[in-house]
Amino acid sequence: MMKCLKAMLVLVFCLVSAGAWAVTADDIVYMTEEYPPFNMAGPDGVATGASVEVMAGIFERMGASKTVKDIQVLPWARGYKEVQEKPNTCLFLMTMSDERKPMFKWVGPVAPTKIGVMALKSKGLKIASVNDLVNLKAGVIREDIGDTLAQQAGIKHIERVPTNEQNIKKISEGRIDIWAFEESVAKWQTKGFGFNPDDFESVWTLSESDLYFAFNKDTDDALIAAMQKVLDEMKADGAYDAIMKKYAIK
Repeated sequence: MMKCLKAMLVLVFCLVSAGAWAVTADDIVYMTEEYPPFNMAGPDGVATGASVEVMAGIFERMGASKTVKDIQVLPWARGYKEVQEKPNTCLFLMTMSDERKPMFKWVGPVAPTKIGVMALKSKGLKIASVNDLVNLKAGVIREDIGDTLAQQAGIKHIERVPTNEQNIKKISEGRIDIWAFEESVAKWQTKGFGFNPDDFESVWTLSESDLYFAFNKDTDDALIAAMQKVLDEMKADGAYDAIMKKYAIK
């Protein structure tokens, strides 16, 4: 009888301990960047955008206490470094590439993405193959997927900056020839920084893929599965589509 009681106490202790140590959505540090219309800082500095609203929906459905006010808006390179090095962190949105896939755990896809090569229309650049990009001066965001793809394309002269305001100014002033970035975001940011989006065009597509919520690779698999399940439910019941429609994202 005593042995049975001890066994039961051990079992209860294990269950309580497991519950106490289980990672929840509230235990994660969430980071994003200026990547409109997917994610950005609003006028009050609080994160907003399509992916932010999707994440907020996940918080709510999971009963988490986190809100959009808990999502940090950081320069991409800083967030990218932290999500690789710090446990229980999430950075979004991130393009899932073959290189990145084993580096993180993923929830998604959240939205489609096309990484293009932007140029001024007035330049009249005609790109027939990726070889035509090699000797052009390219602007990228440091550690962004555009940076990786520009390197893979063999572009010899790549200038890395922390924000796209610098890239747009440089390409407008003729200091770089092209700018490698996500096409939809490029249009939003060009207008947001006071330039005319109609002055720019995409002259080449580097990749078409999907954007995800990316988590540190040591994140609890059970939490990843739970968040994926909620996202799938949002897609099934129309909540996800309503958010994408609000931001004119297909």
